[in-house]
Amino acid sequence: MRLLPPNRPAGRGFSLIEVLVVIGIIGMFMVVTYPSVLKTMATRSLDNKARELQTFLQQTKLRAVSDRIPHRVRFSQDGGAYWTYTMERLQADATWATVPSAPRKTIPAEYTVTLNLPPLGSDFVVVFAAYGSIGNFATTLNTIVLQSPKLDRPGTMDERVITFFLGGSIQFAKRESA
Repeated sequence: MRLLPPNRPAGRGFSLIEVLVVIGIIGMFMVVTYPSVLKTMATRSLDNKARELQTFLQQTKLRAVSDRIPHRVRFSQDGGAYWTYTMERLQADATWATVPSAPRKTIPAEYTVTLNLPPLGSDFVVVFAAYGSIGNFATTLNTIVLQSPKLDRPGTMDERVITFFLGGSIQFAKRESA
């Protein structure tokens, strides 16, 4: 065992200056990377919401084919703040009823939504026929665009576009807003 002279303190721990230097370096690193982290989070959030919508549309198409009954996705704007969409099924009396096992989904107000779909009153719909094709297809009314204002900068892919084709295919794409 080694003994220190009685007037010399033990050399354990860090000095105050060392701790302050490390905290300063970490602070500068955070200041530099914070905008990049925010952009990445906004991009992921937009991608997730667009993919969620695409999956819901594909599930509706598959349900129409498996049940051999036309199904549709109905988009409506509740109170002007955000968009909701629900899965509906054609009934024997030619009316549409919400499918109970399919939850109502929302698109948050933080996104700008452009629905270029056939209108139904103040709502918009995509109808899937019993064999999987789009029942109300129109070549000029076949897209949904989600745009994030947080990403609206030149050179940034700030829009997610879901496009429908006559045969029932659903395409997901990223693009820069005009």
